[in-house]
Amino acid sequence: ERPAVMPAFRQVGEKQLPQEVVFMAWSPKRDLIALANRAGEVLLHRLANFQRVWSLPPNENTGKEVTALAWRPDGKILAFGLTDTKRIILCDVEKPESLHSFSVDLSITYMHWMEVTEESSVLTSFYNAEDESNLLLPKLPALPKKYINSNHMCCVFSEEKSDEIMKLLGDVRLNALVLGGSSGFIEIYAYGMFKIATVTGVAGSCRGLCLSSDLKSLSVITEIQDSSDREAEITYFQASKLDTSLLSSYLPEVTRMARKFTHISTLLQYIKLSLTCMCEAWEEILMQMDSQLTKFVQEKNTTTSVQDEFMQLLLWGKASLELQALLMNQLTVKGLKKLGQSIESSYSSIQKLVISHLQSGSEALLYHLSELKGMALWKQKYESLGLDASGIEEAITAVGSFILKANELLQVIDSSMKNFKAFFRWLYVAMLRMSEDHVLPELNKV
Repeated sequence: ERPAVMPAFRQVGEKQLPQEVVFMAWSPKRDLIALANRAGEVLLHRLANFQRVWSLPPNENTGKEVTALAWRPDGKILAFGLTDTKRIILCDVEKPESLHSFSVDLSITYMHWMEVTEESSVLTSFYNAEDESNLLLPKLPALPKKYINSNHMCCVFSEEKSDEIMKLLGDVRLNALVLGGSSGFIEIYAYGMFKIATVTGVAGSCRGLCLSSDLKSLSVITEIQDSSDREAEITYFQASKLDTSLLSSYLPEVTRMARKFTHISTLLQYIKLSLTCMCEAWEEILMQMDSQLTKFVQEKNTTTSVQDEFMQLLLWGKASLELQALLMNQLTVKGLKKLGQSIESSYSSIQKLVISHLQSGSEALLYHLSELKGMALWKQKYESLGLDASGIEEAITAVGSFILKANELLQVIDSSMKNFKAFFRWLYVAMLRMSEDHVLPELNKV
């Protein structure tokens, strides 16, 4: 019999791109292809018509020299490594947004993201168990878009009903991102976030990696430059197989630790962004006050300061002609009311961020740290993985101190709001008197 003839490959499309493509990776689940070009831009295209889905331009926070790309096995997150900033970025497939990033010690030359398929009765019961934190802890409230958008912050918590922790963890089954770099650098990150292993003793720069689906062995191909020969530098490739059975033996424990770390890491990011939003709201208050008084300061010809002018008005009930002109012509009674309401609104934003964001984030952090401490005390299971109870105890104390500071801040905000209200009410009465309007008796109680 004649052998069956294989059908010939034929070209189905061609697309010209403005920049040279240096890396590309096809999504394991969808008809999408990720590209990295010479300019440091990461792009996502549909394969059918090569339509661009999104592009992520290089910036100072990430970097501009992409050296590796890898998809998470479920195709929902794309990881890429940058050599100029030595950072790894995890990006959402839906939009060009950094969900998580971390630094590494050396330049990355290869990435491999795999899913663990090993089955055991312990793992199956763990995979099927409901994550108690979802049942016991309230959902984190979304951060205000007003401050997120004004500061161009790449924020994963700005959408209503978004469950970012679950987006980062993906499926409950463990997946691992393996990074290979120059000088024999190899690290393994559970869920692409939690470093579970550093492999040493491999020579050369990594050119290929593959971690077995049961986590028992790691295959590596490295490029070695041998300059021992005086006449010529020889480059050769070496394949190594490394034993990673410690991870395999403690697979349920590694999975549980990695999930806890991802929860904690995401909560820390949430608290940091909440604090940034609070700073934005406070800056807004200062800017509003400043913009109303700057013009007055610039136009004043007298030697007295704005502070002295207001003090004079408070003590003697009389304003200088300049201050009177500022209040009546530039600020106006209507403008004063609007400014007062706007500042009160900004203060309320800060108060809300402390009560609903900082406190809920800190309480969730305490919950996960307490569970982690319980795990650390189970030495038979977790000691060989390096889980340290004393370090976790220090973290619990730090979170407790942070919660006390947040409560203290609420009292400071309350006091400041009272002072601002009193100041605006007094100024309102002073302006009514200047315009010789009737002042209601209750307004005099300042």
